[in-house]
Amino acid sequence: LDQMAALADDKKAQLREWFASARRRSLPVVPVPFGLTAADLFARPASKSGGALGVDFTAAREPFVLADVGVLPEIHGRPRKQTLRLAQQMTEGGIAGVLWNAGRALTFMLPRLPEWREEGRFAGKVLELGTGTGLVGTACWLRGAREVAMTDLPAAIELARANVAANVGAAAGLRVEPLAWGAPLPAALAGPWDVVVAADCLYDVAALPALLRTLGEVSDARTVVYLAYKRRVDAREAPFFADLENLFDRVAFTAPEAVPAEWRGTGLHLCRATGRRQT
Repeated sequence: LDQMAALADDKKAQLREWFASARRRSLPVVPVPFGLTAADLFARPASKSGGALGVDFTAAREPFVLADVGVLPEIHGRPRKQTLRLAQQMTEGGIAGVLWNAGRALTFMLPRLPEWREEGRFAGKVLELGTGTGLVGTACWLRGAREVAMTDLPAAIELARANVAANVGAAAGLRVEPLAWGAPLPAALAGPWDVVVAADCLYDVAALPALLRTLGEVSDARTVVYLAYKRRVDAREAPFFADLENLFDRVAFTAPEAVPAEWRGTGLHLCRATGRRQT
């Protein structure tokens, strides 16, 4: 304990993540249940722990952060790299420049989702919205997705591109593209996609209508959408999910206990939307 106290804050954060990663890797890989509707979720009291931020502020200030991808299957042409070293740019990149807990939680859940259940791999096409540091999209590629397009605002994508290059090099089938929600889709991103993922993208209420439009454009009846979501303000988030229920046949959520222990009780949930309706 004395040695731990003597460490600098950044080293303490890395050490905590190392221990947390070891605990997560030891957990059984069991399917994630999606047993809550939006009405169920918002009928429950919101968690009072963990604050509204959704990130380890000490770790977010560091230029680099370690991120656990979990135990990876053996896939030809994909490195079995279980820990990524991701650059962060909180000062220059703002909220897009740091690794959020929702991204870590979604990465943990990937092999527990139906699409990845065969030995933790999935060979479909994945689109990530709001990639930030690039963790989730890179994890999808490491787990076998044949095509992964990671997207963010034009000003934010160079960080993700740098992290991809530093961790997996020139990766066939993995790319980072600019995309502003609500804007016309470039041909390179035209759907439909098999899976669409996004982590902690509901913090800005002004952007939610544009996000909904983009989700509709990149999906069809077979697309599965996963939103790693931190509950912050029901009054602005519940209407978004009501609109999502109008767009998809089924929208379901994980219970709080489905997330790893270190984020349990902080309002983190995973939302699964399927059956894009024809409009």
